[in-house]
Order: sequence, then structure tokens, then C-alpha cells
Amino acid sequence: MRTRVLWCVLFTACWLALVISAPTRQFAIVNLLVQLAIFVPSANVPGWRRNLLSYVDFAWPAGLAAIGVQLFFFAETPSVLTVTAAVFYTIVGLRMAVWGARMYKPGWLGAELPRYQYQRRRWERAGFASERLSVQYEIGVQAMANSSFLAVPAMVIATDTSSSLRWWTVAAITVWIAAYLFESVADLQKKRYLGGYSDTGAGVCEVGLWRYSRHPNYFGQWVQWVAMVALAVPSMLALHGRIPIAVWAIVAAALLWVVQMMYSTMVHYTGAVPAEYYSKLKRPAYADYQARVNRFFPGPRHRRPAPTTVDA
Repeated sequence: MRTRVLWCVLFTACWLALVISAPTRQFAIVNLLVQLAIFVPSANVPGWRRNLLSYVDFAWPAGLAAIGVQLFFFAETPSVLTVTAAVFYTIVGLRMAVWGARMYKPGWLGAELPRYQYQRRRWERAGFASERLSVQYEIGVQAMANSSFLAVPAMVIATDTSSSLRWWTVAAITVWIAAYLFESVADLQKKRYLGGYSDTGAGVCEVGLWRYSRHPNYFGQWVQWVAMVALAVPSMLALHGRIPIAVWAIVAAALLWVVQMMYSTMVHYTGAVPAEYYSKLKRPAYADYQARVNRFFPGPRHRRPAPTTVDA
């Protein structure tokens, strides 16, 4: 319960800092209303009716795409930077939202997605008695994330009044594009493997990028967020002096925290850890795969079993 309260406090503090800051105030208020308009009908209501958290897999990316659309309108100075950041948010959101929309097809979502089945195990260990309330809390967490931390890069970039193209901006854009292609290639390789293109018979996708990371797609998504934060750094520095120093420090800390928050999400919260729990149950060969291949960061394959950590 303390952890839940702490996260609510952090999200609220981040959003309030964005509201106190005059250059980001209108964007922050409108975005909160937009996120509520997306999450309530598409995740909260069906989640309450069916007691399923999986609907958030549409609401969360749809909310990201909405941040991108809003950035087009709230940018103080239309530039390569603001347009590029808006396009990045929109692309990432729409790509995942299109997949998530399938859950609303009659009969498609018969049960909770595996990563959210794993979340229910966490609730049980934590002693949370009401699954229905926990579902609503988790949906709320992702709505709050879209209203605060995950919107910070966009809101900071929207305040940038420079029309010049910095070398730092070019580098960040290049990294984002490379990471997006990395994720896309990983997804394509996995899709081909599941389509019967593998002749290993091992039952574990160990082709292409999957030979060097057990979750190259999640790694690619995380690097995209790293690049997005980097893209906003010059704008954050330019914002210094335009808002109270205490507020600037909070927003700057929130911007940097996005990197850690998304790493934790991709690895522990809804990413690698939940996925691997069920992979080990379904595929006996997966334990050997874990011993030879890094979990997240791509790297050399291990000849000997690598030490494993047990997540609480």
C-alpha cells in the first residue's frame, strides 16, 4: 500500500510542477483531460465490467499518440525538433494501439494477458484483497504516467523557441530511428519464427537479434525513450530562468527519471520478468536460453550458465 501511495504522490508532484510552470501549464491541463477521455471509456469501464487489466494495452499507447498530436498544437515554435518529437510520439502510440484495439473484437480477449496474470500474483503476495480495485489502480497508474512523466519530454520540447537544428538534436533523432528499426527487426524475426520459419525444434526463438538479447524488442523500445529524453535536454536547459528554479529542478528530475522508469517497466513491471515466468513454464528449453543470452542489453552469448536473479 505504501508503494501505491508513493507512486500517486510522485505522479501528482510531477503534474503539479508542469501546471505551476507557465510554459507547460495549458499543455499539462489539457493532456490530463485528454488522457481521462481515453482511459475511462476504453480501459476503466470495460476493466471494471470484466475485471480485466488487459484493456490498458490500448489506452496507454493511444494516450501516447494523443500526446504527439497535442504537441503539434502546443509547440511555441513549429520547428524540426517539435515536429519530429510529435511524429515520434504519434508513431509509437499508434503502432501499439493498433495491436491493442484487437482486444475489443468479440471473443478475442477471453482471459487476462499473461503479463497481467503475473501482476495478479504480485497483488496476491502483497495482500491486496480486491482484484477489481487493483485493476482500477493499475489502469490509473498508466493514465497518471501519460499525464505526467511520459508527457514531460513532449511538454518541455513544446516550450523550445529555437528554430535552429542542433547537432545534439540530430544525434538524438538518429538514435531514436536506429532504436525503432532495431525493435521492428526484432519483432519481424520473432514473427517469422512463430510462423514456422525455424528448423531448430527447440521451441525458443534464438534467431537474429534474439541470439544476443532475450528481449531485443523491449530494449529497442527503451532506447527510444532514452533518445526522446535526450531530444528534450537542450529544451530543458533553455527553460532555465523562465520558470522558478525549484519547479525547473522538479521537471528536470522528472525528465531524467523517465529513463529509469521505462527501464523498470520494460524489465520488471510488464516486460521481461512476467514474460519469462510463463516462457519457462511452457518451454523447458527456455532455462538454457536464459543461461546463454543476456536478459535485456544485447551482448556476447555466455558459454557457461550465467547467474540469475530472482525477482520478488
